[in-house]
Amino acid sequence: MSQLKLMIFDMDGLLFDTERIAFQALKKAMKNAGYNLTLDIYRKIIGAGNQEDEKMLKSVYGEKFSFNLIEEDYLYESEKILKNDGLKIMKGVPELLDILDEQKIKKCVASSSSLETIDRYLTMTNLKARFDFYMSGDEVTRGKPHPDIFLEACKRANVTPELAMVLEDSPNGLRAAYQAGINCIVVPDLVEPDEEMYIKTYRVVDSLVEVCDLLTAQKSV
Repeated sequence: MSQLKLMIFDMDGLLFDTERIAFQALKKAMKNAGYNLTLDIYRKIIGAGNQEDEKMLKSVYGEKFSFNLIEEDYLYESEKILKNDGLKIMKGVPELLDILDEQKIKKCVASSSSLETIDRYLTMTNLKARFDFYMSGDEVTRGKPHPDIFLEACKRANVTPELAMVLEDSPNGLRAAYQAGINCIVVPDLVEPDEEMYIKTYRVVDSLVEVCDLLTAQKSV
């Protein structure tokens, strides 16, 4: 980490506590359409791009399933939960951004969510100005678990993958970073660490506070 030039943040479940919101909203929308979404099934699509999500859900619910059937309901349910519960910033985010600023390390968000959603969440939490740029999986050909979004982030930052680090909460995000040749620190949220996670990750930590500690310790060496 001593030569780190770029920190790439996932958004949902990493910057913000939104995976629970998404699960609750998607579960309700799918129930209204006649489908039963379990947490185990949802865990498989966390962090993946929209095309990958739909492909996986079709394998479970059949080829007739389409996000178009539930999109309006899902957005409605998401808005309702956000209005009632608010948008929570995950532990350690402000402190980590401060340390990255102090160490002059570039920062970006690379999320499978839409650009509109990324912009909205960063604006709602007053974090938009803290990042050099942000990008959506909609801007690349293939979403996570493919490496495209992280490679594009490095390209935009003019930083080689070897000098970047990805922060993720999901196996799909980790797989994307691994394929991109970028070290990844995983902060598990709804998905418990497994053997693959420990093999492919630079480190698994409990919160972003531990990432702060790693960067601080590295600087003092």
